[in-house]
Amino acid sequence: MPTISLVLPTRNNEKDLPPLLDMFFSQDVDADLEAIILDSSDDRTPEIAREYAKKYDIKVTRVEPEDYNYGGTRNQGVRMSRGDYIVFVSTDIQVRDRKWISKLLRHFKDPEVAGVYGRQLPKEDAPPMEEFFIQYTYPPEPKVFSLSGSLHDFFFSNTNSMIRRNVWEKIPLPEMLKSEDQEWGKRAVLAGYKIVYDPEAAVYHSHHYTLKKVFQEYFDSGATLPYVYSDPRIQRDSFILRGLKYEYNGIKYFLKHGYAKWIPYAMLYDFMKFLGYFLGTKHKYMPLWLKRALCKKKNHWDKYDDIISEKFEFKISNSQYRGEAL
Repeated sequence: MPTISLVLPTRNNEKDLPPLLDMFFSQDVDADLEAIILDSSDDRTPEIAREYAKKYDIKVTRVEPEDYNYGGTRNQGVRMSRGDYIVFVSTDIQVRDRKWISKLLRHFKDPEVAGVYGRQLPKEDAPPMEEFFIQYTYPPEPKVFSLSGSLHDFFFSNTNSMIRRNVWEKIPLPEMLKSEDQEWGKRAVLAGYKIVYDPEAAVYHSHHYTLKKVFQEYFDSGATLPYVYSDPRIQRDSFILRGLKYEYNGIKYFLKHGYAKWIPYAMLYDFMKFLGYFLGTKHKYMPLWLKRALCKKKNHWDKYDDIISEKFEFKISNSQYRGEAL
C-alpha cells in the first residue's frame, strides 16, 4: 500500500485548514495518508494543526515568513515526509469529492508519469474576471505533455497536484520568485517524463485580487515565465497573440453569462495583468529597490540575486535526467 503525503505551507489559514484536512483524511483511496504542515502564521492556524495532529498523522513545523520560498519550503516538507507520492495544494482550495486523491493517483500506473495536476473550478463567490480566468485556464479536456507528444502551451500547477517522490529526488522543486511548479514540470518533461492534466480531479479555487495585487502577481509571473518557456522545444504563441485571444474570449464569455457591465473593469483588470507581466520581463534592467516595490514576494531579493537560485542545462539520453549547474 503506497503512502501519500500532503505537503502544505500555511499562513493565516485558520478557516481553510479544517475542511481541507477533514476532506484529505476522508478520501476514498487505498493508501496511507499523512500531512506535513509548514506554518508561517500569526493567527490560530498552528494551534488548529496541532489539534488535528491528535487524530491524524500530521507533522507541524514552523517556517519564519522571511524564510518562506515557494519551492524551497515545499522541498523541506517533502524531506520531512515518507510518502511515495506527494500532494501539493493551496490551502484555500475546496475539494470536490472523496475520489480526488484516487483520480490523481491512478495515472502513476504509468512509470513515465512524473506529475499530475487537476482542474480548478471557480468558487461560488468568484468575481467574473476570476471565473473566466479559471474556466479558460483549466478546460474540461484532459492533456498529456511529453517530449514525444505535445508541448504546446505546456503547463503544470501545484495548486492541485501530485508528484512521484522518486522523480522529486532527482528533480527537486527549484527555488524561484514564482512559477516553480511550471519550471519543475518542464524539467521533468525534458528529462523524458510525462505530465498529465486530469480535469476529473477537480477542486474549487479562485481569488479576489485588487488591481494592485493582480499587478504584483503578474510582475512575478513576467519575471519568471520567460525563463520557464525558454527551451525551444516548448511551443507557445507570442505574448501579444495570447493576450488578444484571451481578451476576445473573455468578452464573449462576459456577454454570454450576463456580465456585460463588468467589461470596462475587466479590461482595466487585464491591463494591470499585462502591465505587470511586461514590466516583470524587464526586471533585469531594474534597480533592486524598484523590483522590491513592484513584485509580490519582496523578501525574495534579500536571499537571491536573480529570480532563481540555480540554473540547469538538460542533457537527455535514454530518457534519463542529468541536470548540470551552469
